[in-house]
Amino acid sequence: MMSPATSPHAAPLSPEEKRAATLKKLRTIKLFQSLSDDALIALAPHFHDHHYDKETIVFHESDLPSETGCRVYFVLDGCVKLVKYSTDGESTIVRLATIGEFFGVTGALTNKPLPFSAVALTDTNVIYADREHFVDMVRQHPQISLDMIVALGEVLWFNYETHNQVVKKTDARVAKILLYHLRRDGAEETPGGLQLKIQLPHEYIASMTGIAYEESVRIISRLKKQYNCIQYLRGGKIVLTDVDTLKKLTQDYDAWGT
Repeated sequence: MMSPATSPHAAPLSPEEKRAATLKKLRTIKLFQSLSDDALIALAPHFHDHHYDKETIVFHESDLPSETGCRVYFVLDGCVKLVKYSTDGESTIVRLATIGEFFGVTGALTNKPLPFSAVALTDTNVIYADREHFVDMVRQHPQISLDMIVALGEVLWFNYETHNQVVKKTDARVAKILLYHLRRDGAEETPGGLQLKIQLPHEYIASMTGIAYEESVRIISRLKKQYNCIQYLRGGKIVLTDVDTLKKLTQDYDAWGT
């Protein structure tokens, strides 16, 4: 793995400092939380760092990984949107991969055409491992594969919940998205409430619920003014002011926990 960036005049890092910096970086990735420090240090050389400016394409839908690179990506900071495009050019956001999450694994492991495009939603730093190295990691540490299955199960469950047409009320489906990201990404306590650590622009909310952009704007406004349970700030920053009301709106209060 590439060494942490330093300024031209900075003193070289000691071996202990390099080890600490490497561990801090790899501990960001949720799949590696069960590994020991020594195991992470042993895996570090298999990873490569890369930076993507906002709106940069990481890979294109339908690319063949064997031709463009069989890689599993992990987000260190920033956010990547995974997008599908229709034949007429309309886009649907499949999900957002944020700090600590992985993407690209389906194509890397199967060498099937990539099912979606990956685009940096913000300036984003990632690490990635080639397929061969990632498979070796899983062989050495089977817990990684189990944790990956659980994470993929969470994605499937989220997609079902947000697209479930049995839940007719779009207010409920938007509330589910907000609560899902509260649980997945966490929030910071502010005087006004819990501010989600991830930004959720109207474009994303509309795509994930299958509604029009304008309808997303109306629902967010309703959650703010009628239900008084959120604040929507510029850039998709959302503050949850009444989590209990959001849970009730999902029509499935107990499923979302605390």
